[in-house]
Amino acid sequence: MYYYLNNFLIFSLFGHLFETLLFAITQMHNKSGFLYLPWTPFYGVGILIIIFLHDYIFKLNIKKTFKHILLILSLFFILSFLEYIGGFILEYLHGYSLWSYEMVPLHFKYVSLPTSIVWLVMSYLYLFIIRKYSDRLLKMIPKYLTIILSLIFIVDLVLTLLKLIYIKTL
Repeated sequence: MYYYLNNFLIFSLFGHLFETLLFAITQMHNKSGFLYLPWTPFYGVGILIIIFLHDYIFKLNIKKTFKHILLILSLFFILSFLEYIGGFILEYLHGYSLWSYEMVPLHFKYVSLPTSIVWLVMSYLYLFIIRKYSDRLLKMIPKYLTIILSLIFIVDLVLTLLKLIYIKTL
C-alpha cells in the first residue's frame, strides 16, 4: 500500500514541477493543477494506472510481443481517456477549461494525438528505464512521512473541493 501511495504522492509533486517548468520555458501563463499546494494528481493517478496495467499485462500467459502491443494500446487509450475525463470534471468544477490543445493538430477537447503519444513514450521510459531507480528511492521513504504527506494531500483536496462547491452555490 505504501508503495502505491508513495508513487501517487511523488509523481503528483513531480507532475506539478514538470508542468511548472514546461509553462515557464514555453512562457505559457498556466498554473499546474487545481489544488492549493503543489500537486497535480493527474500524474499520480496516471502513474498508478501505468504500474497496474504493466504488472497485470506482463502476468498474462501470452507472447512478449503481444504483451507490448496490448500495453501500448491500453496505455494510449486509458491515459487519453483519463486526461479527457479529468479535463471534463475540472471544467465542470471550475466553470472554465484548465487546459486546451486547440493549437495542437489532431485535438479533441482535452486530448490530442501528439500529446497522447508523448504520454505513451513517457510511460515506456518510466516502465523500462526509470522505474527500477524510482522504486529503490520510494522504498527508502519512511512510513510516517507517507502518512503525513497523505494527510496533507487529503486536507488540500477537501479544502479545494469545499471552496469549489461553495463558489458553485453562489
